Parts: sequence; structure tokens; C-alpha cells
Amino acid sequence: MSEFEYISILTSIVFGLGITHLLAGAGRAFFRQRQNPIDEVHMTFTASTFLVLVLNWWVAFSWRTKTDWTFDLFLVLLCWSIAQYMLAIFLYPPDLAESDRYREIFDRNRLGYYGASIVYGTLDIVATGMRGALLHPVWYLPFAGSYLGLCALGMLLRRRSYDRFFAWYLFVILFAWCFFVRRILVNV
Repeated sequence: MSEFEYISILTSIVFGLGITHLLAGAGRAFFRQRQNPIDEVHMTFTASTFLVLVLNWWVAFSWRTKTDWTFDLFLVLLCWSIAQYMLAIFLYPPDLAESDRYREIFDRNRLGYYGASIVYGTLDIVATGMRGALLHPVWYLPFAGSYLGLCALGMLLRRRSYDRFFAWYLFVILFAWCFFVRRILVNV
């Protein structure tokens, strides 16, 4: 077993748990939509978070050619995956009651969601730098920086209209990144 395979097992488990938690929460939301209406912002963040988890699980595979692993690098990747897992937890907290409204859930946990996004985004930049790909593609760093800025703005504004904007912005940008930028412009 290579070092990458050994390390990727743990990060894959974290990503898998995040996706499972997110899908279970979304499934409950659809199942209970008569008693608890689905909230557009919450569901859009759910779809965006799903894309974040799946895309970054895929991106983690790019480490397969790395041969000189350090504990620092392992710790960055582990914390990077845990921060993404926390996005799912803030959307669907473990103590979620049937009476909780999805809009109220996000309002209650929005600082945690945006905070976990900032941690994840920062660690993504650090991990990308450690991989030596900080400027590949050249627009990665400006994109990641703008993501961090928008998350910080979301923490400060505390407005529903901003949450709606950011949820849809994130979904559209991630969808474009997954299916257009990575495939056509970067060819990965």
C-alpha cells in the first residue's frame, strides 16, 4: 500500500461521511416537506455543498503522484476534508428536530457554515500551494480569494438576500467549474 493510498483512506471516509450526512438530511427534508416546507436557500446550499464534497474528493486524487509525504501535509489535507464535512453538519445538525424549520436551521447555523467555508477555503489554498499548483490554472487564486471574501461578507451582512445570492452564486460557479472549466479549459 502506498502512502497516498494509506492517507486517502481516512480523507475518503471523511468525504463519504459528509456526503452521506448531506444526502440523509436532504432526504429527510423531501420526505417531511408537507410538515416542514423546503427552503430554497437551504436546498441551494445543500446542492452546492454536495458539489464541494464530490469535487474535492475527486481533486484529492491529484495527490496520487506525491511521493514525499509529511505529517504537516497530511494534517492540512485531513483538516481540509473535515472543514468540508462540517459544512454538511451545519446544514443538517445532528440534533435536528422534526419541528425545526429549514430556514431557521440555516439562520441559526449560518455563522458556522460561513466560518467552515472560510476554514475550508483557506486550507484549500494552503493544500494547493503545497501541491505546487497555486497558479494552475492562473485564475484559481483570484477565485479562491473571492470565495473567502464572499464568505466573510456573508458572516458580516447577516441578510437573507445575501444568503440567497451566495447560495446560487456558489452553485452556478461550482457547476461551471465542475463541468466546464475543469473539463474544457484546464483539461482535468
